[in-house]
This record gives sequence, structure tokens and C-alpha cells, in this order.
Amino acid sequence: MMQFAAVNRWVNDTFSGTRQGIEDTVVTLTSQGVSLMAGLATAALIARGLGPVGMGEYALISSVSGLAALMSDLGIGGTAIRYAARAAARGDIGGQFAVLRWAFRLRLFFVFVTTAVLFAVIPNLADRAWHAGGLTSVMRLSLLIGICGALASIPAIYFQALKRFRTNSAVSVGQTLVLFAGILLIAWSGAWSLKLLVIVSIVATGAAAVAVQFLVPRSAIFDASEFAQLLKTRFKSAFRAPVEGPGHKDTIGMSRFAIYMGLSSILVQLTLRSDIWLMGVYLDKAQIGLYYVATKFTMPLGIVLGAVTTALWPRASALTSHRQVSTLLKRTFRLSAVAATLALIYSISAPYLATRVFGADYGGAVLLGQILCVRYCISILICPLGVIGYSLGLAPLYWLINALQLVIVVSVSVLLLPHIGALGAALSLVANEIVGFSLFGYLISRKSRLGMAQPENA
Repeated sequence: MMQFAAVNRWVNDTFSGTRQGIEDTVVTLTSQGVSLMAGLATAALIARGLGPVGMGEYALISSVSGLAALMSDLGIGGTAIRYAARAAARGDIGGQFAVLRWAFRLRLFFVFVTTAVLFAVIPNLADRAWHAGGLTSVMRLSLLIGICGALASIPAIYFQALKRFRTNSAVSVGQTLVLFAGILLIAWSGAWSLKLLVIVSIVATGAAAVAVQFLVPRSAIFDASEFAQLLKTRFKSAFRAPVEGPGHKDTIGMSRFAIYMGLSSILVQLTLRSDIWLMGVYLDKAQIGLYYVATKFTMPLGIVLGAVTTALWPRASALTSHRQVSTLLKRTFRLSAVAATLALIYSISAPYLATRVFGADYGGAVLLGQILCVRYCISILICPLGVIGYSLGLAPLYWLINALQLVIVVSVSVLLLPHIGALGAALSLVANEIVGFSLFGYLISRKSRLGMAQPENA
């Protein structure tokens, strides 16, 4: 009886007050289930159509194509969700829209700058580093995917800040289905080529970017009086962060928070792509193809991680006391532990389907898929620490942890890739997550133990 009572108490403590958060997570997971199935089918068709070598080349192109959109974010998206959610929580719609417009201007500026830089360096990167000079023109064409992604970013932020996850998920599903339809057409015609695959991706992301512009208030993207004021100052104040209204004052301010988020974003994106980039230097394209196929087994876990983060970020951002932060952390960490345990079962079993799903040439992807999935299990467990830690004032420290993680991934990859191949890159990502979990956990526990955790708006 005592054990039953303890279990019952744990369940009540964990799930009490989390109904809406769980519902939002489930809504996101359900809608993204469609994206998952279409995404896996798309990956299987491409893998069978291109073969391991072609898949390796496609992996290198993909590592570049989305980089412009991701690097243009530089933490702007997370910052905008945080402060737009805070403004919405206090009923300041004008302040909410001002944050979104500021983020949109920054995203457009950085995406075009990043695209220009990548356009210039791609020839040397493809030819000298990856010995794939023939991919230069396709890589340059793929940069349009990043621009379309940046155009669609602000509507996505708007929906997340207001916790309207159904709309956000519906747009994502639509984009995936358009892409899947294009891949089906290529498979039906048998006209497999890297250029066609990139064109289909551009059409899919472009359609999503256009569609979402009609789903948000115009004031979230453009304000005539604000634009007139910017013209008078020759856009000198275009990138200046809006002043937050009363009720939610940060000790570091929106601009500094955005800088810290930007540093973390750059380091994280470099870390997440360093495995493919370094494999392009040390390994042949067939091994990269096996590795890229193995990453497809992480897609369900990536969706779980994204759903948890999407539901958690605006809630953590709107909290006003350390007690609220601690309660949310306790509950979400327990839920994440349950999700990570279930994910571990999937991680061990699912990759055995590699040859059935992607073809007989991909048997070498089984062990790689298992290791990469385990890495996501750790990431799901870390998620509450990473997100809620920002509400404990840890933003100035997070980028330092991310820098250390990048060094570890690069060091382990360079050390292991020449000896054990793609397995070295997978192990480097596991090491990355273990270090992150240890340091995030230490910082948060130290804050609580020393009684130093104070809400930023105190």
C-alpha cells in the first residue's frame, strides 16, 4: 500500500497543472506524425533512388541549404518567442507586435548576409574541403531554401508565443506534404537528380513561406508609422530591440539576451553540422550516405524533442517567480524522463529496419542509427534544463557550455573518423549531449542549493 501511495503521489505531483502543456505537446506530436510518416517515406524514396554515394552528396548539400536560415536566426527566434509571450501574458499586444517586427527585420538582414557569404565560399568548400566541385551550382541553388525559411519564421514565432500550436503544426504538415508530392513525382518518372530534389525543396518551403503570411496580423510584420520613423532616422534604429513594458523587467535586457542567444545559436548550428562537414573531409561519400540514412531514424525523436521545446518555451518565458520556475522544472523533467525511457526502447529496435525501409545497401546504418537515437534520448532528458535555465538567469553561461560542446564534437570526430569511420561522428554527438547534461544540471542545482536563483524580472 505504501508503494502504491508513493506512485500515486508521484503521478499527481507530476501531472497536476500540466494538462494544457501536455495537450499542446500532444497536438504538436499528432500533427507532426503526418510529417514524420511523409518525411520517412520521402527519405526512403531518395535513398533508394540515389544510392549511398548520391545520398552522401545529398547530405552535403542539405548541410548547406538550411544553414542560411538557421544562421540568420542567431537566437532571434527564441528571444522573440520569449519576449512576445511575456508581452502577450500582460495583454500588451502593441509590445508583442513590436518584438515580432524587430525579429523579422533582423531575420531578413541576416539571412541575406549569410546567403551572400555562403554563395561566395561554396566553391572552395565543395572543391577543396569535400572534393566535390561538381556540387557547387546545386549548393548555391539550395540557398533559396534558407531564404524561404526565414520569411516563414515570424508567423511561426507568432503562433508559438500565443500557444496556437495547431496552426503552426498545420503549416508544417502542409510543407511536408508538398515536398512528398514532389518526391513522388520524381520517383514515378525515374528522373533522379540532385538538382531536381533541391528545386522540389525550394517549391515546398516557398509555398509555406507565402501561405503563412496570410495567417498573421499585418501589424506583426509591418507597421506604417514605425517604417516612416525608421526612414527619418535612415534605419539607424532598425535593429534596436523594443523597450519592454512594465511588469516583466529583465536584469540583462532584451538586447543582451538576444546576443547570448545568438552566440549559443551559432555554436549549436556549427556543432550540429560539424559531423557531416568533417566526414566530407575524412570519409568517402558512401559512408556519409549511410550516416545520413541513419539520422532518419532520429526523426521521431526529433519531433518529440521539438514538441516539448515548443510547448515549454513560451510557458517558461512567462513565469514571474522562482517558485513557478522550480515547479515547472520539476514536473517537466519527470515527464522528459518518461519520454526518454520510451525513446530508448525505440532507439534500440527501430534502426534494425534500415535495410527494409531504405534498401539492402544500407545495412551499415543500423549501429549508427542506434547511437544517434541514444543521443536524442539524452537530449530529450536535457530539454527542461536547457529551456527553463534561461528563466533562472543562466543565459550568460549557456553559450560557454555550447562552445565547449563544439570543441568536444570536433575533437572527438577528428580523433575517431580516420580510424572507425562514421561511427566516430555518432559517438562525438553522444559525448556532446553527456557534457551538456552534466553542466546544465550542475549549474541549475548550484543555483538552487546556494539560494541564488532569482527570477529575471524580480
